[in-house]
Amino acid sequence: MSSAAVTAGRRPSSFVALYVLVLRLQVTTMRVAGVLALGALAVLLGILSRGDDEPLRATTEVAVGFGLGLVLPLATAWLATSSIGDLVEDRLLVYLWLKPVPRWQLPAAAILATGTVVVPLVAVPLLVAVVAAGASQLIGAVVLACVLAVVAYAGVFVAVGLWLRRALWWCLLYILVWENGLARAVDGAARLSIASYAQSLVASSADLAVSYADRSTSSAVIVPLVVGAIGLVLAVIRYRRAEID
Repeated sequence: MSSAAVTAGRRPSSFVALYVLVLRLQVTTMRVAGVLALGALAVLLGILSRGDDEPLRATTEVAVGFGLGLVLPLATAWLATSSIGDLVEDRLLVYLWLKPVPRWQLPAAAILATGTVVVPLVAVPLLVAVVAAGASQLIGAVVLACVLAVVAYAGVFVAVGLWLRRALWWCLLYILVWENGLARAVDGAARLSIASYAQSLVASSADLAVSYADRSTSSAVIVPLVVGAIGLVLAVIRYRRAEID
């Protein structure tokens, strides 16, 4: 085997190289510290839930309302919308766009990198909060809900980052006004809320009726995966059509 073939065999694939690049740009001290600070608050709320008259319900509401309803979508929006934006600011997007690699790879790498950062930074504090409150039966549901929610949010928010200017503000509008406002008051609006599906998994695991988190288990698993896939498709379409300066 020639030395050139050996060298080529050792090179990471273009997708892996893009994933590592986006991941390095996303992991900054400010972002990690900001997400961890929110996670620490979830841990504190979990500890306080232990003294509640109904600790399981209180813990479920912490995981559902605060963890999956605010911390996870906010963290995902922050990282997903900047995953391509950082490349623009660092003047790397032109270089990457001219590379002879499939157009789907950069949006997919951005989604995967976002999940790599967000899932552990959000899931671990939530798990600590659950254990601290004595509700260890929720561990599996919390982990699954975090993963599925990040798949959906990251797909949508990366696409928003490619399609719209000031993408982070649009994402915040969706999280704060739609998901934590209209969707909690109108059932029809709740069906267009990613959070309601993820939260339903935790509520079902706790065997508790929680308002706004009443989706079936099958839809709570399938819908976030479908939403994430649609987000990826839209992101790829936009990236293929983009005019890179």
